[in-house]
Amino acid sequence: MNKQTIFIILLALVAMAGLAQTKTATVTGYSPALKDGTLVFAGTGSTVPVVDTVQAGHFAYTLPVEGFTESTLSFYGEGCPNSHTVIFLRPDVTVKVTGNDCLNPLWKVESPIPEQQTQNRLTEYCRDVLTERIQMDLTNAPREKRDSITNIWMKQQMDILPSLPVDAATIRTLLGISETAMIRKDFPHMEQLKEVEKTIAARAPKGFEEELAEIHSYVYAKDEQQIAKEFAGNESVFFKKYDDVAPEDILQTILDRYKGKVVLIDLWATWCGPCRAGHKAMAPMKEQMKGQNIQFVYITSPSSPLNAWQEMIKDIDGDHYYLTKEQYDYILNHFESEGIPTYAIYNISGEQTYKTIGFPGTDVIRKELETVSK
Repeated sequence: MNKQTIFIILLALVAMAGLAQTKTATVTGYSPALKDGTLVFAGTGSTVPVVDTVQAGHFAYTLPVEGFTESTLSFYGEGCPNSHTVIFLRPDVTVKVTGNDCLNPLWKVESPIPEQQTQNRLTEYCRDVLTERIQMDLTNAPREKRDSITNIWMKQQMDILPSLPVDAATIRTLLGISETAMIRKDFPHMEQLKEVEKTIAARAPKGFEEELAEIHSYVYAKDEQQIAKEFAGNESVFFKKYDDVAPEDILQTILDRYKGKVVLIDLWATWCGPCRAGHKAMAPMKEQMKGQNIQFVYITSPSSPLNAWQEMIKDIDGDHYYLTKEQYDYILNHFESEGIPTYAIYNISGEQTYKTIGFPGTDVIRKELETVSK
């Protein structure tokens, strides 16, 4: 046996050992209502790729997991809602999900993980109102009706939360409710939310300090007038300068500052995981493109707690705008976007050349910027 052969064998053994050490969890599922070819999306982070396609109602996938983690499962196909199922995983666990329809957030999730059992109790308690909410999304009901049923759903969750174990499932639910309450000025159950927040914080075991602090900041978020007072005289941010600009004029007002430059607009929020993942992924690219005629512009709204925003932007190179809710919503509507992150690129003539909802990857962003920079 020559040296080259021995080297190849050693490499193969190393590769096999690496594969053997990879920790995974498996999810299998079935619903007779799913059409053949329906795409199955699942993941444990901000990127949720296609992991399988449905055949005869069945699907299965395996995800790498280093320890206890939260994952999501969703589908793209006829009759499938634009919502996901929360599935908690840990290494070497197999989870089974089954249903008789396409409404996957309501399906039965069989798992030995305690947090999943907590999540199942939440789902079952709110089943009727959650069913109505998903049906409204499928029929594209008016936003006012959907917001109304969402408020009922939030209240039902708060009704049962104090009786459940304080774990990852209850904490993520309370976090979602507090984010919604912060964004909506007219949230009708604020007093109940404050009481639930106190109860959960008092019972929470160690390990949830960061999440509890985030929840507290949302429940007791500053209103826009308080924010404006704290910004007064602070020349490092732009809220004070643009507070009086009409929503329909705000985008052009911002773009006018960068005439003759290529502009990348990033609509984001401090609580948006995919937004923050995009910032981190693009940081090396921005460093490499320094000195080019490109301006990175980051826009957020009062849905991002002021203190959290001020801390985060210290590590995000670019110009930052903290707009009013009305200004921010106008820009989202202008880009025909219902979600964040949303990105838009403008050339040196001020013409929009690119737009995407969701982070498309650094390579795509770089290519679009380089195309309009030539």
